[in-house]
Amino acid sequence: MMKILIINPVKTNKWDKKDTILAKEIASKDTLIDVFSFQEGPLSIETPEDEAEAIPLIVKFAIKNWKAYNAIIVNCFLDPAVSLLKGIIKIPVVGPCEASLALASIIGKKIGIITVNDKAIWMIEDRVNELNFKDYVIHISGIPIGVLDIDENIEYTKKLIIEESIKANKKGCEVIILGCTALAGLAKEIQDNIELPVIDPFGAAIKVAESLIKLNLYNSRYGK
Repeated sequence: MMKILIINPVKTNKWDKKDTILAKEIASKDTLIDVFSFQEGPLSIETPEDEAEAIPLIVKFAIKNWKAYNAIIVNCFLDPAVSLLKGIIKIPVVGPCEASLALASIIGKKIGIITVNDKAIWMIEDRVNELNFKDYVIHISGIPIGVLDIDENIEYTKKLIIEESIKANKKGCEVIILGCTALAGLAKEIQDNIELPVIDPFGAAIKVAESLIKLNLYNSRYGK
């Protein structure tokens, strides 16, 4: 039995139930998934201030709970605290952005990222650069909807993502990554509409975490 802790690093349980259901559909049958959110912190992570507020909460929670699990996922596309935690705890710590980029680079060399709220685009660009995928990612754009409003009119949200994905395709993108974990569950429908592979960062993080566990791998920076 593999146990994975998914941290929703926000002060709302808005996505916990949905993420638990989706995780069970994505994960292997022998994987136990626990999803937790916080009682404090930002409602979403879309600005540097949001991320700065969330990071110490993520670190504290992960340090307190990691020994009960085989891997941890920080469920935000900006991967907040992920790099820090790799040096603090031994088990694999996976960020949806890094997992998505790793998988995307296997199936295509020209990657497009479609996110929400274009205020966070430069933060995604920074993460892409930090992970050394700058030469792969040729397009990043956002739709004019905030994270908390994604489900207000889900059909409209999907329409906007499809339109942005088509623009990315015209620029030469070979694979699309959904640049927000609150878009979990939409990848297949987007993919069917644009005829390009579309990666769900939530699902990518789960499958990468499972692979690392199965291969008995751990954070090489732990304790250094």
